Amino acid sequence: MSKRRNVCVIGCGISGLSVAKLLQQHNWKVTVLSESDPRIARNDPTFSSLFPAASVIPRSVNSGEIDSLFRESLSHFDTLHEQQFPGLKIHEHFELFASGKDLPGYAQYMDAFSTLEEFRDSFHPKHSEFAIQAGWKFNCYFADWPLYYPALLNSVLEGGAELQIQSLEKDDLRKLPFDIVVNCSGLGSVELFNDPNGLLYRGHLLQILEAPMLKNPNGDIFSYNFSPGAEIYHTESGNAQDVYFYPRSDGWILGGSRQEGRLDEHGIWTGEQTISPNIEIDGTVIPKQIFTLHKNILCETFGVELDRFSKRKVKIGYRYLRKKEEGLRLETEEIHNRLFIHNYGHGGAGVTLSWGCAEKVRQLLQKNVS
Repeated sequence: MSKRRNVCVIGCGISGLSVAKLLQQHNWKVTVLSESDPRIARNDPTFSSLFPAASVIPRSVNSGEIDSLFRESLSHFDTLHEQQFPGLKIHEHFELFASGKDLPGYAQYMDAFSTLEEFRDSFHPKHSEFAIQAGWKFNCYFADWPLYYPALLNSVLEGGAELQIQSLEKDDLRKLPFDIVVNCSGLGSVELFNDPNGLLYRGHLLQILEAPMLKNPNGDIFSYNFSPGAEIYHTESGNAQDVYFYPRSDGWILGGSRQEGRLDEHGIWTGEQTISPNIEIDGTVIPKQIFTLHKNILCETFGVELDRFSKRKVKIGYRYLRKKEEGLRLETEEIHNRLFIHNYGHGGAGVTLSWGCAEKVRQLLQKNVS
């Protein structure tokens, strides 16, 4: 194997691991650099792969390549599902609104897509105070994170990748002993590569531990997003928010929030703050609507009282989106006489586009080393 068949991947999140795995399958020798050991539990809001929802739905990202990347990702998820890859499931997912809403651009790609008019009289999540005025449902892949991420990490390591725990600074880039580097560092790219387009969304997740797996009347796992309208739930700047429910093997994930901001030079959040009404859970202040909206929907739909589940945990994570006019970065750059391939800025679609972006990285790499 020639020297140029060696590649380094910066970042051990979902993007970095997906790239590493795909390159392994095409006979590349891979080294993964990670600031912290991904095999050890931690709570770092800047490591976005600790906090994915993680539905395979192409939202919350800006790119002119979304369609092709998503189709490629779906193809890889199809294969993984056929192989019964740990943690990869299919949900019946509902997206519901208390006001009118146009169909999403991804409707054409979702399996069993149907609109509210087609299922209004059958099962769907309901809120007792806010009538559902628009919505749709479809079947989509879902990565059960406590199972999926460790399985992917183990697969990469068992495939022969070398994992190096190393904190990088900009000056370290010239010293890396690799001819080819794939940058999947996410938020780290702001400083490592002087990216001025940094834009963060802060999200609050309420985890209900040891909660039962709820299913629809057909016995299928389901999940939902619900948008009550800006007058009911909005950010400090007035942007409408929605909440989402995802059942996992370790309980329920109740989101969400999308507060826009940045981190200062000390890593402190500077941006939208959680406004009233709010509540404190697990020592952290979160929007009260995350609790109250879900409480009503779960009770109205299943007769389940959220208050009776006392084991709760709050997590706060950052999604690195980049400014809309720049969007997802998937391109090559020559730095210090070596090839760098950038793959970051996925926002809330890191899992969704993980395999499509990995395939694009492989194509860029192949094009530039042939």
